[in-house]
Amino acid sequence: LNIAEGEKYTVSDIRVADAKSVIPSAEIRKMIAIKSGDAFSREALTASSGKISERLGEDGYAFANVNAVPEINKEKHQVAFTFVVDPLQRAYVRRINVTGNDKTKDEVIRREFRQMEGGWFATSKIKKSKQRIDKLGFFASVNVETQAVQGTNDQLDLNLSIAEKPTGNFQAGMGFSNNEGLTFMGGVTQSNLFGTGN
Repeated sequence: LNIAEGEKYTVSDIRVADAKSVIPSAEIRKMIAIKSGDAFSREALTASSGKISERLGEDGYAFANVNAVPEINKEKHQVAFTFVVDPLQRAYVRRINVTGNDKTKDEVIRREFRQMEGGWFATSKIKKSKQRIDKLGFFASVNVETQAVQGTNDQLDLNLSIAEKPTGNFQAGMGFSNNEGLTFMGGVTQSNLFGTGN
């Protein structure tokens, strides 16, 4: 493998094109992890775009486009970036689909959801919903995926797929003492009785 790294580039300027953005440019600037004078870092650039997209997702803009457009100066080995933020159409959640809950009732899972059907899409509510379902302790894995509804540009379905794990426990024991003779003991615990979450 022959590797030519080329010259190291520094960031000369960071600009925000906020013609279409619903977030003030001052707030967007605070989310940009790379600053003028820094060495170019693709990781920091990607993280900044992700942060801005996530913030737009809080206001329902699930399909937002965030692009960092570069302007390269090869002579000075510098690069300037213009963040172009286009929120596109605001989206709301049409339906929440739950699959994989063979034992646990739907209502046990749905009552932990903070994102509501018919409500504006909100990234933090979906994250919190996933965390709350995880904390129940009934499931080995919890995955949430968003799916655009065909024929519309402002609706999403949330697909929640879970894998259940055993929630019951049975214990039995036997002992012997001079006073009581042979003794037996047993116990049954079930943290999700009949799938009710009780």
